Amino acid sequence: MKILSLFDGMNGVSFHRLYTPLARLQVDYGIQVDVSQKAKEWADLEFEKYDVVVFNRWLGGLQYNILPILAKKKIPFVVDVDDYWVVPKYNPAHKFYRAYIKNAVKDAMYYADAVMTTTPQLAGQVKEYNENVHIIPNALDLNQSQWKAEKEHPFTLGWVGGLSHVEDLKLLSEQIAPICEKYNARFLMCGYHNGAEEWIAMEKSITGTTPDKRPDWFDVRQGTRADRYGEYYSEIDIALAPLTRTNFNRHKSELKIVEAAAYKLPIFVSNVEPYTNHRNNLGCFFVNNNDWSEIGKLIESGKSKQIGEINYNYCKEHHDIKTINEKRLAVLQSVCK
Repeated sequence: MKILSLFDGMNGVSFHRLYTPLARLQVDYGIQVDVSQKAKEWADLEFEKYDVVVFNRWLGGLQYNILPILAKKKIPFVVDVDDYWVVPKYNPAHKFYRAYIKNAVKDAMYYADAVMTTTPQLAGQVKEYNENVHIIPNALDLNQSQWKAEKEHPFTLGWVGGLSHVEDLKLLSEQIAPICEKYNARFLMCGYHNGAEEWIAMEKSITGTTPDKRPDWFDVRQGTRADRYGEYYSEIDIALAPLTRTNFNRHKSELKIVEAAAYKLPIFVSNVEPYTNHRNNLGCFFVNNNDWSEIGKLIESGKSKQIGEINYNYCKEHHDIKTINEKRLAVLQSVCK
């Protein structure tokens, strides 16, 4: 089988949902996987050389040029959908999604030979457009160097994310400072971009002040590449993943839990979907009524490392990339002639 994967640049989604798993398919099964990261080249590709084409969500401005080519050449294609296509108004990308992405994703799913997605919640939405949907959970390749970093650090509570989480970070308002001050801990915000209004707002939700008055217990790490950001977790002892109860968030994945598990960290998550998919994962603490005070109790117990091991073992069982890739391969084979 020959697979062609299309993605315009190497963002986090492309890295986790296409590049990494397809690279492992190539290594583990000897399958030929070719990648094209330059959209301007797509119209000239020899699609007939491939048994299946795979891409994430939509094909940008060239989608309605490429899909007819695939149809004419009778080349099956599979769409990987990792996120909901209807974003809330406070999301920085709301206008762009509403104007372009939302309908393009729907069309891509509708015409696809199969759709792969991350969770049962998101699969339910996909089924409105394509019944041939398969749940392929997120998984990490722990052989990659970013999941093996070691760095000395003070005891640290950490959050890793992007600028679309302004409202989510507000859930931690006025709760982190007392914990850090009482237990001499640090809070580390990872993915930061200096000068961005959203990041300043997120920082203020934690510290109550502006970057020029940043307290000693708060620190940031600048945003980095998709194949490097995992190193952030090497400076964290307890991971946090606040998430507001919205329809958009409900259709995200549990990736933050899996990332924390890679470094054998316990994680505190909001008691909302999709995190509740990990209800049986005793390495997770589910926060009710937005009360994050249990973090202090875990610090006092001195058992954060033991709980982190539990998270690691759970995710090793349920988010193992080799096992999940068996499902991914079966989907890809099913659409080939």
